[in-house]
Amino acid sequence: MKNQGRVIFGLVLVLIIVLFAVLNNQTVPVNFGFTKVSGPLILIILGSAILGALIGLLTSTTTMWKQKKQVKELEKQLDAYQNETDKIVAEEVEKVKRQYENQLLEAKALSETTSQEPVGSRIDRFTKPRNSEEER
Repeated sequence: MKNQGRVIFGLVLVLIIVLFAVLNNQTVPVNFGFTKVSGPLILIILGSAILGALIGLLTSTTTMWKQKKQVKELEKQLDAYQNETDKIVAEEVEKVKRQYENQLLEAKALSETTSQEPVGSRIDRFTKPRNSEEER
């Protein structure tokens, strides 16, 4: 369906151009400053339109090429920054893990030193009856 619409649209455009050419077949002079050219009006109009389209295409193509080049450079920078960020994050994660493991080991060592003392030794000192040997 889309292709049929395009074909019909193309045929209508060709018909308009043919009618435009038939109606504008007078010869007109064109002065370029250093030379003078005469030709049918339709050829001058079409030539100017084609020349304008080519200039527009050329400038837009060079702009698009520069933008694509810039996008590629920015993507490379983004990848480099992402890799650098991933590396820094991994280093920080390792640093935090080491700190946590050190704190865990310190806590275990502290609990081991406090658990070496008999459980009831401090309490027994106050609750056991005193012997005559201990009083001296």
